[in-house]
Amino acid sequence: MRRLQTAMWMGGWLALGCAPAAAQEGWGLAPLMRSMAKIHSASARFTESRTLPMLTAPLVASGTLDYVAPDYIRKRTITPVQEEFVLQQDQITLTGGPGNKQHRFSVGEAPGIGELAEGIRATLAGDLPGLQQNFDVTLSGGQAGWQLVLKPKDSRAAHFIAWIAIRGDGNAIGSVDTASGDGGHSEMRITEDHLDAR
Repeated sequence: MRRLQTAMWMGGWLALGCAPAAAQEGWGLAPLMRSMAKIHSASARFTESRTLPMLTAPLVASGTLDYVAPDYIRKRTITPVQEEFVLQQDQITLTGGPGNKQHRFSVGEAPGIGELAEGIRATLAGDLPGLQQNFDVTLSGGQAGWQLVLKPKDSRAAHFIAWIAIRGDGNAIGSVDTASGDGGHSEMRITEDHLDAR
Protein backbone atom coordinates (compact mmCIF):
# COMPACT_ATOMS: atom_id res chain seq x y z
CA MET A 1 0.00 0.00 0.00
CA ARG A 2 2.92 2.31 0.72
CA ARG A 3 4.12 1.81 -2.85
CA LEU A 4 0.66 2.66 -4.16
CA GLN A 5 0.52 5.79 -2.03
CA THR A 6 3.92 6.91 -3.31
CA ALA A 7 3.00 6.19 -6.92
CA MET A 8 -0.20 8.20 -6.69
CA TRP A 9 1.56 10.97 -4.80
CA MET A 10 3.85 11.28 -7.87
CA GLY A 11 0.78 12.40 -9.81
CA GLY A 12 0.28 14.31 -8.46
CA TRP A 13 1.20 19.29 -8.51
CA LEU A 14 5.68 25.38 -3.68
CA ALA A 15 5.02 28.62 -2.62
CA LEU A 16 2.21 28.90 -0.13
CA GLY A 17 2.17 32.66 0.26
CA CYS A 18 -1.53 32.95 -0.46
CA ALA A 19 -2.09 36.66 -0.81
CA PRO A 20 -5.64 37.76 -1.63
CA ALA A 21 -6.58 37.26 -5.27
CA ALA A 22 -5.87 40.24 -7.46
CA ALA A 23 -8.79 42.60 -7.74
CA GLN A 24 -9.96 42.00 -11.30
CA GLU A 25 -13.40 42.56 -12.73
CA GLY A 26 -15.28 39.26 -12.67
CA TRP A 27 -12.31 37.23 -11.44
CA GLY A 28 -12.40 34.73 -8.58
CA LEU A 29 -12.83 31.08 -7.73
CA ALA A 30 -16.21 30.62 -9.42
CA PRO A 31 -15.10 32.21 -12.74
CA LEU A 32 -11.93 30.10 -12.70
CA MET A 33 -13.96 26.93 -12.25
CA ARG A 34 -16.32 27.95 -15.07
CA SER A 35 -13.32 28.46 -17.33
CA MET A 36 -11.85 25.07 -16.41
CA ALA A 37 -15.23 23.40 -17.05
CA LYS A 38 -15.00 24.45 -20.72
CA ILE A 39 -12.10 22.05 -21.33
CA HIS A 40 -13.21 18.94 -23.20
CA SER A 41 -9.79 17.30 -23.49
CA ALA A 42 -6.10 18.10 -23.08
CA SER A 43 -2.72 16.46 -23.44
CA ALA A 44 0.68 17.53 -22.19
CA ARG A 45 4.23 16.52 -21.34
CA PHE A 46 5.54 16.69 -17.79
CA THR A 47 8.79 16.72 -15.85
CA GLU A 48 8.54 15.85 -12.17
CA SER A 49 11.07 16.15 -9.35
CA ARG A 50 10.32 14.28 -6.11
CA THR A 51 12.09 14.42 -2.79
CA LEU A 52 11.51 11.96 0.04
CA PRO A 53 12.95 12.00 3.56
CA MET A 54 14.78 8.71 2.98
CA LEU A 55 16.46 9.87 -0.27
CA THR A 56 19.68 11.86 -0.57
CA ALA A 57 18.85 13.24 -4.04
CA PRO A 58 15.62 14.07 -5.88
CA LEU A 59 14.01 11.54 -8.22
CA VAL A 60 13.34 13.04 -11.64
CA ALA A 61 10.75 11.55 -14.00
CA SER A 62 9.13 12.57 -17.27
CA GLY A 63 6.24 11.44 -19.40
CA THR A 64 2.84 12.41 -20.75
CA LEU A 65 -0.55 13.46 -19.36
CA ASP A 66 -4.00 13.05 -20.89
CA TYR A 67 -7.36 14.37 -19.69
CA VAL A 68 -10.88 13.84 -21.04
CA ALA A 69 -13.72 15.63 -19.25
CA PRO A 70 -15.11 15.09 -16.77
CA ASP A 71 -13.32 12.22 -15.06
CA TYR A 72 -10.57 10.54 -17.11
CA ILE A 73 -6.92 11.25 -16.30
CA ARG A 74 -3.91 9.26 -17.48
CA LYS A 75 -0.35 9.88 -16.34
CA ARG A 76 2.19 7.84 -18.25
CA THR A 77 5.73 7.93 -16.86
CA ILE A 78 8.31 7.12 -19.53
CA THR A 79 11.62 7.74 -17.74
CA PRO A 80 13.38 6.57 -15.62
CA VAL A 81 10.93 3.63 -15.50
CA GLN A 82 7.65 3.04 -17.28
CA GLU A 83 4.56 3.37 -15.08
CA GLU A 84 0.96 4.31 -15.73
CA PHE A 85 -1.68 5.87 -13.52
CA VAL A 86 -5.29 6.01 -14.76
CA LEU A 87 -8.28 7.58 -13.04
CA GLN A 88 -11.61 6.79 -14.69
CA GLN A 89 -14.74 7.85 -12.85
CA ASP A 90 -13.97 6.69 -9.28
CA GLN A 91 -11.59 3.86 -10.20
CA ILE A 92 -7.80 4.06 -10.09
CA THR A 93 -5.51 1.70 -12.02
CA LEU A 94 -1.75 1.63 -11.39
CA THR A 95 0.49 -0.35 -13.74
CA GLY A 96 4.25 -0.81 -13.41
CA GLY A 97 7.05 -2.20 -11.29
CA PRO A 98 8.43 -5.74 -11.42
CA GLY A 99 6.41 -7.83 -13.83
CA ASN A 100 4.44 -4.75 -14.91
CA LYS A 101 1.81 -5.61 -12.33
CA GLN A 102 -1.57 -3.89 -12.28
CA HIS A 103 -3.44 -2.70 -9.19
CA ARG A 104 -7.05 -1.49 -9.23
CA PHE A 105 -8.97 0.20 -6.44
CA SER A 106 -11.58 2.90 -5.88
CA VAL A 107 -10.73 6.43 -4.77
CA GLY A 108 -12.48 5.75 -1.46
CA GLU A 109 -10.34 2.74 -0.57
CA ALA A 110 -7.15 4.60 0.37
CA PRO A 111 -7.05 7.84 2.40
CA GLY A 112 -4.81 10.38 0.72
CA ILE A 113 -4.67 8.72 -2.68
CA GLY A 114 -8.35 9.25 -3.33
CA GLU A 115 -8.26 12.86 -2.15
CA LEU A 116 -5.29 13.68 -4.37
CA ALA A 117 -6.96 12.11 -7.39
CA GLU A 118 -10.24 13.90 -6.65
CA GLY A 119 -8.49 17.24 -6.11
CA ILE A 120 -6.85 17.13 -9.53
CA ARG A 121 -9.95 15.76 -11.26
CA ALA A 122 -12.28 18.34 -9.71
CA THR A 123 -9.96 21.20 -10.64
CA LEU A 124 -9.66 20.06 -14.26
CA ALA A 125 -13.43 19.55 -14.48
CA GLY A 126 -14.23 22.89 -12.84
CA ASP A 127 -16.16 21.02 -10.14
CA LEU A 128 -16.24 23.61 -7.34
CA PRO A 129 -18.70 21.70 -5.07
CA GLY A 130 -16.47 18.61 -5.34
CA LEU A 131 -13.40 20.63 -4.39
CA GLN A 132 -15.07 22.35 -1.45
CA GLN A 133 -16.47 19.07 -0.15
CA ASN A 134 -13.01 17.58 0.31
CA PHE A 135 -10.65 20.55 0.63
CA ASP A 136 -10.10 23.95 2.13
CA VAL A 137 -9.59 25.95 -1.08
CA THR A 138 -7.50 29.13 -1.42
CA LEU A 139 -7.09 31.07 -4.67
CA SER A 140 -4.38 33.71 -5.11
CA GLY A 141 -3.08 35.73 -8.04
CA GLY A 142 -4.97 36.87 -11.11
CA GLN A 143 -6.45 35.33 -14.22
CA ALA A 144 -3.12 35.47 -16.08
CA GLY A 145 -1.21 33.83 -13.22
CA TRP A 146 -3.17 32.10 -10.47
CA GLN A 147 -2.47 29.55 -7.74
CA LEU A 148 -5.02 27.21 -6.19
CA VAL A 149 -4.04 25.59 -2.89
CA LEU A 150 -6.02 22.57 -1.70
CA LYS A 151 -5.71 21.28 1.87
CA PRO A 152 -7.58 18.04 2.71
CA LYS A 153 -10.35 18.36 5.27
CA ASP A 154 -10.12 14.68 6.21
CA SER A 155 -7.44 14.16 8.88
CA ARG A 156 -6.63 10.70 7.49
CA ALA A 157 -5.99 12.16 4.04
CA ALA A 158 -3.92 15.01 5.53
CA HIS A 159 -1.58 12.40 7.02
CA PHE A 160 -0.58 11.48 3.45
CA ILE A 161 -1.21 14.73 1.53
CA ALA A 162 -0.52 18.00 3.35
CA TRP A 163 -1.47 20.20 0.41
CA ILE A 164 -1.73 20.43 -3.37
CA ALA A 165 -0.72 23.64 -5.17
CA ILE A 166 -1.97 24.03 -8.75
CA ARG A 167 -0.80 26.98 -10.85
CA GLY A 168 -2.06 28.14 -14.19
CA ASP A 169 -2.78 30.88 -16.70
CA GLY A 170 -6.40 31.16 -17.82
CA ASN A 171 -7.59 27.56 -18.08
CA ALA A 172 -4.13 26.14 -18.84
CA ILE A 173 -2.36 24.43 -15.92
CA GLY A 174 1.40 24.93 -15.79
CA SER A 175 2.39 23.11 -12.60
CA VAL A 176 1.12 20.85 -9.86
CA ASP A 177 3.07 20.57 -6.62
CA THR A 178 2.23 18.35 -3.67
CA ALA A 179 3.56 17.93 -0.15
CA SER A 180 3.18 14.69 1.76
CA GLY A 181 2.56 14.35 5.47
CA ASP A 182 6.00 12.77 6.00
CA GLY A 183 7.89 15.79 4.66
CA GLY A 184 8.32 14.75 1.03
CA HIS A 185 7.22 16.85 -1.89
CA SER A 186 6.74 16.68 -5.66
CA GLU A 187 7.15 19.48 -8.20
CA MET A 188 5.60 18.81 -11.60
CA ARG A 189 6.07 21.17 -14.55
CA ILE A 190 3.65 20.80 -17.45
CA THR A 191 4.01 21.72 -21.12
CA GLU A 192 0.68 21.61 -22.90
CA ASP A 193 0.51 19.96 -26.33
CA HIS A 194 -3.24 20.09 -26.96
CA LEU A 195 -6.27 21.80 -25.43
CA ASP A 196 -9.81 21.39 -26.70
CA ALA A 197 -12.22 23.78 -24.98
CA ARG A 198 -15.97 23.89 -25.56
